Amino acid sequence: MADTLLREWGPRDVLTLTLNRPERRNALDPELLAALAAALQADGERAGAVILRGAGSEAFSAGYDLSRLTGTAADLDADGVIGEAASALRQCPSPVIARLQGHCHGAAVELALNCDLRIASPALRMSVPAVGLGVVYRYQFVARLVQTCGLARTADLLLGMSQLDGDQAHTWGIVTEVVPESEIDARVQAVADKLASSPRAAVRGTKASLNLLGSRGIAAEDLAAARQLRVTAASSLERQEALRRRQKKVSRN
Repeated sequence: MADTLLREWGPRDVLTLTLNRPERRNALDPELLAALAAALQADGERAGAVILRGAGSEAFSAGYDLSRLTGTAADLDADGVIGEAASALRQCPSPVIARLQGHCHGAAVELALNCDLRIASPALRMSVPAVGLGVVYRYQFVARLVQTCGLARTADLLLGMSQLDGDQAHTWGIVTEVVPESEIDARVQAVADKLASSPRAAVRGTKASLNLLGSRGIAAEDLAAARQLRVTAASSLERQEALRRRQKKVSRN
């Protein structure tokens, strides 16, 4: 079986991590998410900068693998590995650049938002279709979305189930830069090289400062209330039916 996470070291200790499930549009599963967290924890200290990308040109990642879901509250167990991967991206000492091209949905948007910079092509297709699947999304992710693009646009993305292209995502503040598709690899590499060539203590100190400024405490009672809302939605018959319909659609494609 091919490795679902590829690691490649480049000049100046730039580390490229590739989500490598192109046959599933790089869909995330527990094993891939755990491998991503482990790689960041093991190599983040050495790296001058990290690039996170998806294999091929079709997708950064289609989100969490629907074939791994059951349509019951047990699916919320995925919170653990998603949260660990998101935290590992945020806590990595070195800056992480997300290269976003093609599909980027659901949990993949959460991974991207926990990177320090997000460079996309205009052909990006970003959405968080959780409501259509009968899911209330992780409270931590919703809070990060609100912090990034505001309450109204978060509502449009989650309740309106809008799909954004690269330019729209940039306008909303979700993407930090949009470059032509033919130039995205060169641009991402140039940014990574520049960061890796800069004084490391300054780069890491700036990242840490930004994380401190951007962090907002979430009260335990809010997390508990949000968790109960998610359990109720995840256990509903409507959610099971919505998931079955989506799984059938994915299997046909």
